[in-house]
Formats: sequence, C-alpha cells, structure tokens
Amino acid sequence: MCPIKYNDILKDSVNPFNSRVKMVQYAFANGVSAAAKQFNTSRPTVRKWKKRYEKEGTKGLYNLSKAPHRIPHKTPKHIEEEVIKHRTRLPSWGPVRLKEDFNLSISPPAIYRILKQNGLVKKHKRKHQIKNDLRMLKMKMRSFQKVQIDVKDLSDIPNYWYFKRTYNLPRYQYTARDVKSGALYIAHARRNNCVNATNFLTLLAEHLKEHGIDLTKVAVQTDNGSEFIGNWKQRTPSLFARVAENTFHMQHYRIPPRRCTYNSDVESSHFRIEKDFYDLEEFRGEESLSIRAFTYLLYFNLIRRNKAKLNKTSYEIIRDDFPEIKTTICAFNPRILDDLGFYYMKYKTTEVRALPGNHLPIQPIFLLSRKLLFIPILF
Repeated sequence: MCPIKYNDILKDSVNPFNSRVKMVQYAFANGVSAAAKQFNTSRPTVRKWKKRYEKEGTKGLYNLSKAPHRIPHKTPKHIEEEVIKHRTRLPSWGPVRLKEDFNLSISPPAIYRILKQNGLVKKHKRKHQIKNDLRMLKMKMRSFQKVQIDVKDLSDIPNYWYFKRTYNLPRYQYTARDVKSGALYIAHARRNNCVNATNFLTLLAEHLKEHGIDLTKVAVQTDNGSEFIGNWKQRTPSLFARVAENTFHMQHYRIPPRRCTYNSDVESSHFRIEKDFYDLEEFRGEESLSIRAFTYLLYFNLIRRNKAKLNKTSYEIIRDDFPEIKTTICAFNPRILDDLGFYYMKYKTTEVRALPGNHLPIQPIFLLSRKLLFIPILF
C-alpha cells in the first residue's frame, strides 16, 4: 500500500501522467478496489481514469484544460486583425501609441496581449548581443577600410614612469588600429602636437602603400583632439586633415564630441598594451623602448589570437582579404616622432603648409625670410 495519498502525489507532481499509468495498469491486473487500496485513493477515482484510458488511450490520462469554453469579454476577431495589421505596418509602435493614433476600442494591455500571442513583440537585445552584432558587422568590412588613430598618455603608468624619468623616454604613444583585423601600429613622441600626429600618419600611409594597400579606400577616424583638428576656432582644415585628404587621398572622419566609444577598437588596445607590455617590460633607453615595442607589435599582429575575431590572428584576417600580402605588413617600426622633424614636408604641396592653430613651432627659415622681406622697407 502506498503510504502517500494519491491527491498529495498530484499536488507535488508537475506531471502526474506516470502515476496514473501505473494505477490504471494495476487496476486492469488486480481490480479497481485493489488499485484504490494500493494507491491510497478512492474507487471512483480509479474508475474515472480507467474509463478515460479505455476511451482515449494514454492521451486520456493527461490533465484537461481548465480554460472556459466561452469568454464573453474576449476581444472580437476583427479588432485583433486590425491591431495586427497596424503593428505589421508600423513595427516600432507600442500599444499606447497604436490605441491613441488609430482610436482602438480596447486597452493597451489587451493590445499588448494580442501582439504577444501573435509573435509581434521582440525582446530588446542585451549588451553582449549588441556587441556580437557589431563584431559580425566589422568582420564584413575590408581590411584597412577603416583605421582608428588615437594618442595615449604613458605618464600615468607606474612601471613606465620610472624609466621615463630615469632615461628621458617619450611621454606619448600614437596608436593606429585597423577595425576589421585589429592590426596595431604605434610610435612614440615627447610632445603631443599636430606635427607628430601628421608624421605618424605619413609613416603609416607609406607603410600601407608599400604593401599594395589602396589609400583612396582607407578611412582614418580620430577624436577631436587638437593634434588632429587644430585650433577649435580655426575655419580651415587642420594640417593632419589636409595631409590625409589632399596628399594621400584618404578619408578623414571625426567622432562626435563626448562619444569615446566610437573609437572603441583603438581604446581597447590601449588597455591591453598597458597590461601586457608597459607593466611588464624594462625600458633602459630609447633604443630599448623601440626594440621591445617592435617585438610586441610582431606578437600582437602575428601570433596573438583574438577571440572576438573568430579566434584568428590579425595577419590571418588581413590575408583573407589580400592573399598575396607579405607578413611585413605587421612589421611597423615604432619610431620617435620628434626625431623626424617635419617628415611630412617631403610630400609638401601648396596646400600642405603650416597655418596658425595647428600647434606648429615657427620655422627659423620662415623668420629669416620675413626679415629679408622687411629689410628693403626699413632702408
């Protein structure tokens, strides 16, 4: 005999189907009374499930729906069809707006119920889902279709600060990163100004062009720092923008103000290079810094696999778009930009010249020419 009552089993069981099957089988083999005694229930209960089994088979042993057969206040079908029609045509409109704009006679909760029953309510994507969508969109781009450039201040890194003060190392890191492949290119500078930013752009453009990248299809994206846009009051394009667009025929885009996440690819590389490079290495001079930075770039671009990019290395992703490209596309020399002087001047045209607001030091030869021009006037 079962020590637990049949009704208690039903209350504690999510699906009492198995218990009913055993009870019916026992009733057929030993009789209704024996089954009632064995399962600690009444004989009418055993007869009820035995009759259902004889009539419908095992389907009769499931619970029947307790929903009413008739609902007097149920929304008419023609109103449901009207709600579905408006929602299908305007998928972004919610229940309140549908009711107000189309004068529907039912309440917003009733409209929401109709939409949900017909699969017209979509859940908002969570942050990790949005990130995954952005990653897939980036993978559909072409390598070097968009390159993000930014500047990192290295003076707030404790491990690097000691070597910086001891060996007079550069304070700033100029960083460029390809959005699709994640390929990283860096250089160092003592000053953060438009000259060094333009020199870095020139070195990067020469490196890409040397490996067969069409610069006219490369878009450079920067923030609104003065090294990229010049003085905020000036009305003419900055030196950086003019060299990018007029000299190398690249496209230059600026992110909206206070939207740092638009440069998230290059910003995330700053965090990674700080933890994996500047916090671990020792830099006993500029030569040591350049050699170790070059080695780290080779590791980052050729060996390090990125889980966010199908677990591929940067070079493998670049090679998918350019099968014949050499591995030296990842070997960028991280030079000291201040030592290059006016390196961009080798491409100088009448359009690329130093204008006020670009944070350029006055050139001595320019001062000399002014004095020579004023000499005849003074005498």
